[in-house]
Order: sequence, then C-alpha cells, then structure tokens
Amino acid sequence: MMTTKKKVIIVTASVVILGLGVYFLTKTNKNGKSVLGGNKKYIDEGDINLVPTFSASQKVALLYDAMNRYSGTDETQIFETLTGVSQAQFRLISKTFGLKNYNRILGYNAIGGSKLPLKTWLREELNDADYNLLRKKFPMYL
Repeated sequence: MMTTKKKVIIVTASVVILGLGVYFLTKTNKNGKSVLGGNKKYIDEGDINLVPTFSASQKVALLYDAMNRYSGTDETQIFETLTGVSQAQFRLISKTFGLKNYNRILGYNAIGGSKLPLKTWLREELNDADYNLLRKKFPMYL
C-alpha cells in the first residue's frame, strides 16, 4: 500500500512532466515553429503562395494602366503582365477588359474616343514588332 507521501510525489511528478510536455509542444521560436520541431502548419503562419493565383481583373488593371498614359505606353509593363499567361487566361483577360473608351488621335482614354476591345488597344499602342510577338503567343485572340 502506498503512503500518502508517495502518492503526492507521484502526482506532483506527473503534473510537472505533463506541464513541461504541454509547454514545449506549444512553445514556438521567433519564426513561429514549434521548439520541438514538428512541421505542422497553421493558417496564420504566413504561408506564401509559390504560384500566384490568376486574376483577370488584376491583369486588366495593369494593362489598362500601361496603355492609358498621357506620357506614352509602358510596353515593358504590358509584356510583364502577359508573361506566363495562357491562351485561355488571355481570353478571360480580353473578356474582362471588355470595351473601353479609346481616342485614336491622343492614344489613350479621352473625350472623343470610341469603345474598343483589348485587341484594338494593343494594336494601337504597340509597334508592329511587339504586336506581332503577342499575336504569335495569342493567335486565337489577336
């Protein structure tokens, strides 16, 4: 039969061991990782998407900004925006772009323009070599 003193020692030791276990399992270092390792990931750990999600509306905004400038077209931004875009994605971009007012005399959205699709905006804004390069990449839509 155990004495009361032995029971107290066993219970105390169990509580201390259990407490230390919980402490080390929940303690994290400055990077938010468990001190004991364990590669568990939590939503708030700041996971980075290695492959960004495609957003046609975001691409349209970038293209529109690159072309609708008083100071001239930013061809680099156009090509950077369309880098890695598939035919199907370009179709979505073109559809999302819709018809936007374009003044062919001034070369951007101004009074006196007409509503034109992305294809026409690109044709008006880019030189022949750049436009033909895009036509090779997106032959179904340009």
